[in-house]
Amino acid sequence: MKLSQERSRQTREQILDAARALFAQQGFEATSIEQVAGQAGVAKASIFAHFGDKTNLLAALGIERIETLLETSRAYATVPGLPVTADEIMAIFEPWLAYFGDDPDFARLYLSQSGLTGGAWTERFLAVCRDLESVVADFLSSGLPACSADRSLLLSRGLQALFHEVIVYRISGWTESHREAADMLKRFVVIWLAGARTAE
Repeated sequence: MKLSQERSRQTREQILDAARALFAQQGFEATSIEQVAGQAGVAKASIFAHFGDKTNLLAALGIERIETLLETSRAYATVPGLPVTADEIMAIFEPWLAYFGDDPDFARLYLSQSGLTGGAWTERFLAVCRDLESVVADFLSSGLPACSADRSLLLSRGLQALFHEVIVYRISGWTESHREAADMLKRFVVIWLAGARTAE
């Protein structure tokens, strides 16, 4: 790797480390780009050059984790013969619910995708969100034989709407624990699945 590329990578990692620490200590909203630059020991211009803005910086912090979650979900959902049950749907969504419960700032970003600014980091973030929708749609169409591709995508979006609702409860403190949030989601999924099967 060329020296300039290595230096750029190190600067990016310094910025991410500083942002991660500051966001954890004082929250995303209360942290300024100036504070991140100061803690990272870089100029503000370096942050803008690498990330564009603070929202992209938050997206960059979560990208690696949600890309891993996506691959885990994809591997699980593509096991041949896996039935479409509430337990299997929960196995896809529960790790995401746990992560978003642990990182409410990133969860808010996930829920407010329409407000995202353009940039490489948010493009990667949005691609993961779209891919999760596709993974769930493919899982549904494989396990609900009468389900067309269009219908499975619509059903996937319905499941994600339920998932988003529970995230809101979780990050708003209306559920006290991950277990309580997961139980709520499972109750929603059981009812949703009964309706989906009735309409087949």
